[in-house]
Amino acid sequence: MVKVDRLKRVIKEILRPFDCLLLVAAVFLFAKFDYDNLEISDIIYIVLFSMWFTMLIVRAVIMYKGKGGKRR
Repeated sequence: MVKVDRLKRVIKEILRPFDCLLLVAAVFLFAKFDYDNLEISDIIYIVLFSMWFTMLIVRAVIMYKGKGGKRR
């Protein structure tokens, strides 16, 4: 139960309001893409979103490990 509480607290710290807005916008735009006919701007958007999502995951791992990890 302690890990679940810690995970909830870390998620609240990681997901900022702007991140939630970006996530909603990305889901909306990914749903509207014509994947058979992608333009260069669509490909750039997909790459940038994947970079942002990767950085969000990295930030989550760093914060999760930092909050409950061993101190030296």
